[in-house]
Amino acid sequence: MNTFPSPSKLEAFESPPVLSNPHFILFHPSEITRKSWGLLLKKIFPKCRISEAASLRDVQFVGREHESDAMMMEFHPATGSDHGVETLKAAILQQGGRHVLLICGPPAHITARTAMQAGASIFIGSNESVEELKRAMCAALEGVPYMSSELAAVVACSAMPSGSACEDSDASPFSLSAREEEVLNLLVSGMRPSQVASRLGLSMKTISSHKRNALGKLGVTSILEAVRLWV
Repeated sequence: MNTFPSPSKLEAFESPPVLSNPHFILFHPSEITRKSWGLLLKKIFPKCRISEAASLRDVQFVGREHESDAMMMEFHPATGSDHGVETLKAAILQQGGRHVLLICGPPAHITARTAMQAGASIFIGSNESVEELKRAMCAALEGVPYMSSELAAVVACSAMPSGSACEDSDASPFSLSAREEEVLNLLVSGMRPSQVASRLGLSMKTISSHKRNALGKLGVTSILEAVRLWV
């Protein structure tokens, strides 16, 4: 079921400067949902081209006929073949590994963690704003990892052990300093470094240093990898 706002209620969006006329595959068994997604994407990317796919076979056919830039699909790991793990893996492979935007069905934290384990790297929840959809689809077009702030916070807090920062404890299970953990949690929640710096009253250089030290202690190189660590 489509959960995004009606396109008629949306303000006009400027097309993000990623591609002038990207080609999207919209993968969902419901034609109504695919049409609704298509209308939303047309609001964000007015010159985009859209292909619809009701099954993985359709995805593969479209991929053979026309090179696509990104795919949008829902993921429900507990269901059958339409949106299961094996279908997700095949879709990721079809799109070159990093151009699949997932809408994570409930329970979102379990769905997102399962999708991470399957190799996905671009996620939004099923009740996100259209602005969030725009950011996530831009990430899909660029092939860079992305998780919405709301979903990242849910995943991190659901996976962190009792007594972690999500429960307002001073102790860190990863031997981070209190400030490093504070900075990392804000970044994991989806805030940009500049926003974290403003929130904490620190310089960008200091925020970068805390981020670098925290990721180093965790043995990872990105915020998304930090979230994966807590899976």
